[in-house]
Amino acid sequence: MTRIEERMIRAASDRVRGMTAVEAVEVLFREGLLSPRRCEQAAIRDEIARLERSGIPRCEAFHAAAEAFACSYEKARYAFYETFKR
Repeated sequence: MTRIEERMIRAASDRVRGMTAVEAVEVLFREGLLSPRRCEQAAIRDEIARLERSGIPRCEAFHAAAEAFACSYEKARYAFYETFKR
């Protein structure tokens, strides 16, 4: 981690000091310090993983997650596989 990243993390953590985790995330989200797109991708990925753990095949899990998040199958698929590109 770079020094600039460390300073940014300290600045963000100072904004939420003393808050619960949920309150802190709400503040950071509202102030634009969290990426809505990345948060949505993470939530979709988590839902697909949860569905797979429950025994649902991946393709069906993509469909179910897309329905749950009111998005396209392609968006759910992209959110899942984007993780593996990095």
